[in-house]
Amino acid sequence: MTQQLERSTSRAKSQQQTRDALLQAGAALIAQNGFAGASVRDIAARAGFTQGAFYSNFQSKDELVFAIMRRLFQHAYDSISVFSKDASKSTGEMVAEASAWLQDICGSDEKAQLEAEISLHAMRDAKFAESYFALLEEHSEKMTKIVEEIAKARNMELCAPVDQIAKGMIAMARGLKLMMPHNDPKTVIETLAIFLDATMRSCSSDKSGAGDQSA
Repeated sequence: MTQQLERSTSRAKSQQQTRDALLQAGAALIAQNGFAGASVRDIAARAGFTQGAFYSNFQSKDELVFAIMRRLFQHAYDSISVFSKDASKSTGEMVAEASAWLQDICGSDEKAQLEAEISLHAMRDAKFAESYFALLEEHSEKMTKIVEEIAKARNMELCAPVDQIAKGMIAMARGLKLMMPHNDPKTVIETLAIFLDATMRSCSSDKSGAGDQSA
């Protein structure tokens, strides 16, 4: 029984390693050559596998792309959810941690090119676009829930509808992927700080502060 479990665990680990390698190769080739220029054969070869290994993990290149997107989204969820679990962090600390995350996901030409190529393919392929925009909507709903959890944990009264804040965060992340590789990171981080400070601080605190100043 123990040997069977070990073999099963080893197979699962090997399959995950294969899948990870294919995802990494697919992301790199799509960024480099565009969606149409990254064939299944080339993706498999770059990862060190056959096309058979590719199709053992993904039914199509579209499925691979959606897996790449879900992995990027999950990284965002894991990073941002920290703010709901530790309410002691100040807004400045939130900005610092969010900036580190943004530099990780946005601070390279490959990631900027990958985002652009996937978006362009969705504009050109109606079938792909249907699943692509459904995934983006799912992403928006999850981000909205996370922002709600952050606000509740930190006892905040948000200064805008929560779904608009979530969509704003998504839009910034997508736009910053294109901006950050060729701009001063400090400027990008300051832009993020302005957005967070404007939308995720307590409105009631702002009003009381304004009243004190006018007095």
